[in-house]
Amino acid sequence: MTTNDVTVKTTSELTKGDIVHTHGMRLRLDIGAAHTRPSGTFYVWTGTVLNIDYIREQDIVPTSYLRTQRWEEGKGWVTDREDVYVVTGIEYQNWLVENPA
Repeated sequence: MTTNDVTVKTTSELTKGDIVHTHGMRLRLDIGAAHTRPSGTFYVWTGTVLNIDYIREQDIVPTSYLRTQRWEEGKGWVTDREDVYVVTGIEYQNWLVENPA
C-alpha cells in the first residue's frame, strides 16, 4: 500500500536507508541481517533515530533502549551511541516507510 507520505512494506522488503516509523520514531535503517529457521525468516535492522530530541522529550522509549556500549581498555564499558534502535520482525510483518522526497 502507498500513500503520498508513506509506503507499507513487509520486513522482507525493508532496505538500507529506509526511514521506518515505529513507536513515534523516524528510524533510518543502517544495518540489517536475516536468519532463517524452519519456522521462517527472522529479520533484524539496526538504525539511527532521526528525531531523537522529540523521543527523549516525550519519554516514548526508555533511554536504555537507545544506546549501545563498547569496551574501552582502561575505562571498561562506555556508551558508544545514544541514538540507535533495533527493529525486528518476521517476513510478513508490516512497517510504515517514508517515501523519498
